[in-house]
Amino acid sequence: MYQFFVEDGQIGREFITITGSDVNHIKNVLRMKTGEKIRISNQNGQNYLCAISELTDDFVQADILHEDAESTELPGKIYLFQGIPKGDRMETVIEKAVELGVYEIIPVAMKYCVVKLDAKKEASKLKK
Repeated sequence: MYQFFVEDGQIGREFITITGSDVNHIKNVLRMKTGEKIRISNQNGQNYLCAISELTDDFVQADILHEDAESTELPGKIYLFQGIPKGDRMETVIEKAVELGVYEIIPVAMKYCVVKLDAKKEASKLKK
């Protein structure tokens, strides 16, 4: 199911109006038709399941079927104990772990870890 993002002012009581570049994307690229279901999110994280009711060159109107009360957070918290890698690879580890939904990343100095940090570097890494 396709998901689109709108401003709070575009959300009405019974329908949501999509404007801008998403109109071209829905109409010409995805070739969606009336009746197809889409998911729409606003800036506050509220999600709506909608059905397209009207397609024009300027806007797409989607009727709200129901508002999702689901949270995007995982039901359990995942803690990652990560050995300290060489160079700037820790930033990549953090990026990918966050994308996968890790709650907290805990850097650990391992016995056979190649990287040995002095007090100054350790403070800098912990700050990051």
